[in-house]
Amino acid sequence: MAGSSKRNRKEGNVPLEHECPLNLLPRDIWVRIATKVASNSIHDLLNMQASCKLFLDAASSEAVYQHVTMRVIPKCGCYTPPGLTEYFWIARRGIGMELLSRAWTEGSVEAGYLYAMLLLCDHGKEEEMQRGVEMLESVRSSRDVESCREFFADIFWERWVDERPSDPRDAVACRSITCTTRGTMACVNDVSRVSCVHCLADYEVRVFLEMFRF
Repeated sequence: MAGSSKRNRKEGNVPLEHECPLNLLPRDIWVRIATKVASNSIHDLLNMQASCKLFLDAASSEAVYQHVTMRVIPKCGCYTPPGLTEYFWIARRGIGMELLSRAWTEGSVEAGYLYAMLLLCDHGKEEEMQRGVEMLESVRSSRDVESCREFFADIFWERWVDERPSDPRDAVACRSITCTTRGTMACVNDVSRVSCVHCLADYEVRVFLEMFRF
């Protein structure tokens, strides 16, 4: 019987799902498990995704990402926001940006702010820069940007950052030759009278990058 079973495996007569015990549970059960993992640790969620194709599929569903929040960060704990850890401490920028984008679509204002800042800092493509400006304006309209600044300033102050965002050096979002405030954001202390959204984006990038001057 044992020899027959081995022959069947070699001949491909035994389906893979019957050989793997993990497939005995329905996918929605694994999604629920992944949801619990995501709500406790982004590190464990990534490890789960890397374990096998079954876990990758379950742990990458929208239902799971809805439970990965930005605000659950104990001051003395090891938990960090989704995307932030991958981008700044693991140097996995692509995955970090993807997680931030997902969190933003699920309603995380902090994720939207950070995602917009990183797009504006790394201004390789015109469309990405414009998207960063638009996202920043969405954040500005939904909540005071100051709260997002304080949120990330606390994190970066307490933790050493291995991977820093690109520094565009000069103002790059505003490129209008008729804008009266273009290129003046470095010496502006009060932006309440600045109406150009691109200049405001340039100013916010400067403020954001100051969080890393330590």
